[in-house]
Amino acid sequence: MKRVRTTAGVLGAGAALLLACGLGVPAATALPAPERTAPQSAAANPCTSAAADSGRRVAGALPRAEVHRQLDAQAERHRAARELPGKGPVGAPGDGSRLKVDIHPAQGTAFKEAAGRDGACATHTVSREVDVTEGSTTIYTPTLYPAGGSCIELVTVYTQGRATVSAWDWCKSVNFEASVPIDDAFLAAYTDGSSAYTGRVVRTDAGSNTWTASLYNHTTGAWDEVFTQSGQTQGRNDGWDIYELYSTTDASNVAYSCHAMAGLTFESSNISVRTDGQWAAASPDNSDTHYDQPDSAFYCPGRSYSMVNQYDHWKAVG
Repeated sequence: MKRVRTTAGVLGAGAALLLACGLGVPAATALPAPERTAPQSAAANPCTSAAADSGRRVAGALPRAEVHRQLDAQAERHRAARELPGKGPVGAPGDGSRLKVDIHPAQGTAFKEAAGRDGACATHTVSREVDVTEGSTTIYTPTLYPAGGSCIELVTVYTQGRATVSAWDWCKSVNFEASVPIDDAFLAAYTDGSSAYTGRVVRTDAGSNTWTASLYNHTTGAWDEVFTQSGQTQGRNDGWDIYELYSTTDASNVAYSCHAMAGLTFESSNISVRTDGQWAAASPDNSDTHYDQPDSAFYCPGRSYSMVNQYDHWKAVG
């Protein structure tokens, strides 16, 4: 079986599964710490606002059967074949292309494990210009998973011919279980006019370890539910808000993901961590970059990446 080119290391004994899609040790060289700027106001940040839950499911959500058909209908067979119990490449439905992946890099904010961690939130860019033409390329950018043993990862997913915001179940099925297409209706309700949505994942019942993923509805000013799940996580107890992808490389050793994302901006801002019900901006107190891999791991010579504000805002182009 072809080995995936990645700088990720083996996870510790407490996390034997290749979770977070197999992400592991930090890059050999870290980016210099940028000077922190003043945090954004609560009014500009739905993550820390007093907006209520709407009690409604997110508009445009796909039926569960369609989620599986589009995103991971062959999940169990492919995970077993690659010995990857975590969230791997999707591939085109039924074509086996997810077995052909060469690279799996990531960069962004990592959330530190600590007592009381119970949520994360961020504002993520979306694009309808991402052009995935090769079946094994799967782009999870940005993707959000809170520390604290969460049942849910909220993922921006780009595959061949599709773009969605989807929820990965880390507690029961270990699979995608909810999804909403990034279409005109999504952009009208869930973005603020700048092609960015705000999503959060929070623990809603500590006794049953129940977590809920929601999107902020800019039309109603409330949070609409994407997915809820409870149980024992098969994920990790730390977390992340990162730029992540799977891809193959072409004859010139450039990743097909590089072609798909060329010239496009991918950004996560307002990155926030909740501890014992209290929100705080991602910062050196609660976050670091332990999932980062070097720029060379992306096989994309024109790509640029920066941590704009440590660690509540990162940006990549291409």
